[in-house]
Amino acid sequence: MGTTMIRGMLWAVAAALLATAPARAQSPLADAHIHYSHDAWEMLPPAEAIKVLRQAGLKKAFVSSSSDQGTQMLHAQAPDLIVPVLRPYRRRGETGTWFRDASVGDMVADLLAKNTYAGIGEFHLFGKDAELPVPRRIVQLAAKYGIFLHAHSDADAVERIFAQNPEARVLWAHSGFEPPEAVAVMLRKYKHLWSDLAFRSEHASDGKVDPAWRKVFMEFPDRFMLGTDTYVPERWYYVVEQAAWSRRWLADLPREVGENIAYRNAEALANWALKTDASACASGQTMAKDGYRLSYRFEPAAIQVGQPFAMQIAVCAPDDQPFTGEVRVGAAMPAHGHGMNYKPTVQQTAEGRFHAQGLMLHMRGHWQFNFELLTETGIVRLGADHRQK
Repeated sequence: MGTTMIRGMLWAVAAALLATAPARAQSPLADAHIHYSHDAWEMLPPAEAIKVLRQAGLKKAFVSSSSDQGTQMLHAQAPDLIVPVLRPYRRRGETGTWFRDASVGDMVADLLAKNTYAGIGEFHLFGKDAELPVPRRIVQLAAKYGIFLHAHSDADAVERIFAQNPEARVLWAHSGFEPPEAVAVMLRKYKHLWSDLAFRSEHASDGKVDPAWRKVFMEFPDRFMLGTDTYVPERWYYVVEQAAWSRRWLADLPREVGENIAYRNAEALANWALKTDASACASGQTMAKDGYRLSYRFEPAAIQVGQPFAMQIAVCAPDDQPFTGEVRVGAAMPAHGHGMNYKPTVQQTAEGRFHAQGLMLHMRGHWQFNFELLTETGIVRLGADHRQK
């Protein structure tokens, strides 16, 4: 029996269990270490993968893949859930070669210009290899775009990354597989270092947190994140189970500490990288009317004639709170008296945050983007001019 058929049978069983699982309220989690690589797509199509993540009760999932197409497919399915991270691998088997391959740097640069990502990784990098030209370029690109690095590295490589850029944000995959005392040393030394707990279980047993790990969690309640690490397709079978296990041991911590590790730390890093923090209403392309403020940015940043694009939109109400109503988006050419040939869809991704898809400008020239905010008292209309070259 072939591997694909075995995987398909195993997933069929897992899917049946998910379908019959009782719906119940679950404390929210974020998973900072998910992969959806090419060898998982047939076994687990994108819509089914999203079902797994939602069944696990995840608010956010940091997803990277080999190739990046997997990440883009999941993000298109659920932009409210998926935090896209760019892995510098095209296929499996590049973990030990990517840092010597100059074409990887070019690929990462091209994709960063085309799509929006919160980070670069998870990449495997150890010791002095962090000093090679390709990893150095990756560190520089992360700084240029203001995103984090997800490093499967030893402490030596992490030290070398911070030596190149002391202001880098690094998510340390698997906490370096180091003991808690060694992790604490690194966290004390680097204020912009976070640790994920993917593929580790020694920090908790039978719903109780290990004393040595508890000490580190209490000292650094804002620096740890959860993770499953679906590095092979079969690991997707454990996403829901991993979430349930994590909820049990998180309940053994003080509530605020447990909630930080459960989801708040991951959300904070994602918000920083995606520029969706509290200041987002005053950043990017911004406009205001009747006390409402709206900002937006394109995905990709440089849109092309005849090519589909999306928008990230942030809206603040007059009381400076996130806007909770409906948002509509359109575009028109005033001089020609017509709009787009396509009707975009807008989905709310968080409080005051919206994601518009299906936009396309089919001509060069002067366009005007039109935004409608459906408030309790009526419609607030805002417009922004755009010159398409």
